[in-house]
Amino acid sequence: MATSLGQLLDALADTARTTDASAAARADAGTALGHLGRALAHLRHDGVSPFAGDRREQQVAALAAACTELGVRAPATESALTRLAAAAADTVGVLYDHTSVTSRWAVATAVAETVTPLAEVVAHRLPAGPATQWHAEVERQAALVQQTAALQPPTRADVAILDRPVPGPAVVTSADPARVVPDAIGVLLQATARANDPPSVTEVLAYTIAAQTLSSAAERLGSTDAPPLAGQTTAADAWRAVRASLRPYDDGSRHFHQHAPSGVTAAGRLHAALHSAEPDPATWTASLRASVTSAAQHLPTLATQLLYRTVRSWADNGSLIAYARDVPPRDERVAAYLRGYQPGGLVRVNATDLQPVAGALHNARLLSLAVADRAAGPDARTTAGFPRRAWAANRALLDDPQTPVALGVALQQAHQQLQAARAQRPGPSRGR
Repeated sequence: MATSLGQLLDALADTARTTDASAAARADAGTALGHLGRALAHLRHDGVSPFAGDRREQQVAALAAACTELGVRAPATESALTRLAAAAADTVGVLYDHTSVTSRWAVATAVAETVTPLAEVVAHRLPAGPATQWHAEVERQAALVQQTAALQPPTRADVAILDRPVPGPAVVTSADPARVVPDAIGVLLQATARANDPPSVTEVLAYTIAAQTLSSAAERLGSTDAPPLAGQTTAADAWRAVRASLRPYDDGSRHFHQHAPSGVTAAGRLHAALHSAEPDPATWTASLRASVTSAAQHLPTLATQLLYRTVRSWADNGSLIAYARDVPPRDERVAAYLRGYQPGGLVRVNATDLQPVAGALHNARLLSLAVADRAAGPDARTTAGFPRRAWAANRALLDDPQTPVALGVALQQAHQQLQAARAQRPGPSRGR
């Protein structure tokens, strides 16, 4: 099953607070602190402040060193605390492509908060010596990081990284949507996070189908109080419009592939699992409702990553081609335009040509925000594992005074794009 760094850190802190004060527990907590030191060192290496040598970088580095030194002096063990801390440290590395300087600062403050209950376990009957000195340094540096975080708090958007799902090993034989959906959304977020290796057009088309299916399921969850009007544009329609806007573009990937990438496989499993579920959410299990509600909180992030890391990368690399007749006309493309749907009519597209795709993704992001918020009712937000930080980040965007106007524009534009796509006839060689 997918998990998140926030879930691991919360479980680690809760376990530390309820553990006994035995020698084995102290050794376990000490080893766990060593793993948290590894996580903090990784964050410090990648950068937790835009300014080199900033107080935040110095304090995180000092806390990482103190945790590492204390962990070295603990008897080697591999119990509950150690396993959770090791998983959290590994997850910090996995999330590298998803993070920025400010979100790494948010992660560092969360790790520092988790250090405190672990240090309290170690403190019991700790004999005098170097370990005691390093323990005091751990407590001091953890307090300093938390004090600095109080003065320079991370934003809700930055803290949302703690709820980013990290997929576990795929259970291909499982058809339970409650298990498929969390893992699939984690794979999709990973697949769209790498700007240096953006997905192909074919992959993005598969991702939009999965996003459309998930949006439709989330809309049904949130429609009990305010049922959608017939013919009203929805987030699912906005994701369909993204797919329609991609129709003119190609990168050579629009052909049969014997081996599907992991992201395409995950998208297909998510679509199949939710498509086969009962249409009425009232018949769903509690775990399926929770999975759909939680996964919907990450749809705006998926749209954002597709917009800023995939489409922007396509524009920068010039990796897509299209027929001149299917993109905005330009003087230098008159000859290609006149050649029609022939090889000579193909042109390499740039950022201006990709504006319809960028606009469709922007609309999908805004409408997904609204759907995610409606699906996450008060009861859903109290369930275990609900990504409350991601919801808070979505809620902060919805609370912006400009958002209601932007939502109205997004609804109108998504509707217009779908209408235009239905009216457009494909060229003679455009059957795809």
